Amino acid sequence: MKNRIIREYLESLKEDKELDYIFPILLDAMGFRIVSTPKNSKGQPQHGKDVVAIGCDMDNKIYRWYFELKGNASKDITTTNFNAQDGVRDSLLEAKDVAYESQSIPKFNELPVKIVFVHNGVLQANAEPAFNGFIKREFKPGEFERWDIEQLTHLFAEHLFEECLFADDECYSLFKKTLVMLDAPGWNTNDISTIVEIFLRRCPYDAKPNKRKVQKSFAGLNLILAIIYKYCMDSGNLLPAKWSSDIIVLKIWTWILKNKKENCSLYIEKFHNIYNLHISIYESYINKLLPLARSYKGLYHPAGTQSEIICYPLRCYDFLNDLLYYLISTYEIEDENLSSKESTIDILNQLIKSNSGFDLPLLDNHSISLILLTKYIWCQEHALDDLHVKDYYEYICRVCRNVIIRHKQNNMFPELYSNLKEVCASMYKKSSEYVDSSSMFLVVLIEIIARFDMPLLYKELRSEILESKVNLQIPYPIDSEDFEVNFFDHHLHEEMSVETNIELPETVEEFREKFRILYNPVHFRTDEVGFVNLRLLAHIHHKTEFFPDFLDFGFLQQS
Repeated sequence: MKNRIIREYLESLKEDKELDYIFPILLDAMGFRIVSTPKNSKGQPQHGKDVVAIGCDMDNKIYRWYFELKGNASKDITTTNFNAQDGVRDSLLEAKDVAYESQSIPKFNELPVKIVFVHNGVLQANAEPAFNGFIKREFKPGEFERWDIEQLTHLFAEHLFEECLFADDECYSLFKKTLVMLDAPGWNTNDISTIVEIFLRRCPYDAKPNKRKVQKSFAGLNLILAIIYKYCMDSGNLLPAKWSSDIIVLKIWTWILKNKKENCSLYIEKFHNIYNLHISIYESYINKLLPLARSYKGLYHPAGTQSEIICYPLRCYDFLNDLLYYLISTYEIEDENLSSKESTIDILNQLIKSNSGFDLPLLDNHSISLILLTKYIWCQEHALDDLHVKDYYEYICRVCRNVIIRHKQNNMFPELYSNLKEVCASMYKKSSEYVDSSSMFLVVLIEIIARFDMPLLYKELRSEILESKVNLQIPYPIDSEDFEVNFFDHHLHEEMSVETNIELPETVEEFREKFRILYNPVHFRTDEVGFVNLRLLAHIHHKTEFFPDFLDFGFLQQS
């Protein structure tokens, strides 16, 4: 049963971005040192060497390994693709004739070479005589191996599935349930969370950990995410893959911080592999939805009922968070899929103009989206012109006026605790459990209005705030030894304090002169090792409001 699951999954893989992604995971778990993969040699001639690695064979002799991968339509070796131009025969000859050399790895160029043809199919009977004759003629004994679907199934079962994923019945059952339910309504990440916790409980973290066990634990989680990604791609619904990648990345990073392994290259290197897949999933998700989202009311459900009064704005803000996280995380990477002819500011403006759901924040933590958007626009200041600035001002005006109108008509500001049940229950009439007596969102909105000097808006919003007697608040983190671990693990509540009863001066000029936030920034180990953007993911995923120093509107002052 287990081997059938493995075989069916492997047989379904295409070469590009599927087989060539998971195959290095297998090699890593087998103890190979990866030198080159299809991803880091993209756009360059590979000469029959999709993956280059260093490792030992069954006799414990060390080799330079050249792996040529074939999948999808070319997964079976047939008489046609064996003799075709750039087919199996040509690829193997090129792998043999063109050496791969590296000056950075000591004695690498002196190692003997072993060439492996990897394909998730079979050698068809009519092609077998020609193939075997060719191998016998061109390669010395021990120079060539062929790993077909049978061998791949055996290797994945032995080194990853049996030892990692199927190591206990609970993990196996949860994994099967996850795959079966991936595209079902109401799917959640609870089972994925449990699987990650099982893997991390088995991962060593002592001073001198067993390297192979660490490799297998991380490789197993990487493979689980890759399988979920593949199933979601096939079903056309990438949302579960995105959610799963968030859970896996945040839980692993929490574990790394908890065990103080952020400066250990072994753990960081393996985590980086999973993080790269996480970003690839976001890339696929964003590029799949963005063309639709940018069209008129693209994020509105086409068969929308009255529930879209609530669901449409929530969907808009969730997508904006995902898009901004992806854009900020890949800021220095050229993305060919997001239009090269348009600036990302133009894309954001079109997205927001096309969807009126962005104009009505319903939750107090929608301040996260507002701050992220403002931060990103500020970072792109060199690309801004008067039209871009005008678009941003107009958006802030729409948000502010809609907040005021909603309160005048329905007596509701954004819900403080992000309680979706009460937001839905208050679709037509405010529920008794709907909480908006305090607000952090309104302080952020006031700061933006003051920063960009909008006196009329300030006056209108201040008047509505005073009339409602809403308690304006500013969140502060309570720094402690475990603060950073908790920050990545869950929504901060006990670990946060709030300044309450913020008073607003009469005019925006007075606000700009007198309003100050006294704050000393919290130190993050995460920043020191180059994963600053993980903090954005934690804020977005756990719905923890940004700390005052994330975006200084000019009112921050060290205490």
